Amino acid sequence: GRVVLNAATVQELTLLPGIGIKRAEAILTLRTRLGRFRRVESLLRVRGIGKKSLSKIAPLVVLDPPLAPPDTNSGPAPP
Repeated sequence: GRVVLNAATVQELTLLPGIGIKRAEAILTLRTRLGRFRRVESLLRVRGIGKKSLSKIAPLVVLDPPLAPPDTNSGPAPP
């Protein structure tokens, strides 16, 4: 699975290439300041993450967890 930027812990972020504990903590600090990430490119604001690093990280992350599909097996709701 991919790392969810808006919910990831320091440990989860360190699974990304080039992200150690200090950089993961900087990502969480930025997320706190922003409220949440709206674009993956916001990671460029973290010291030590440049365009080359971002190109390696971007395919491995998503901003938010995927929405669960609606339960289609339950049938219509009772009246």
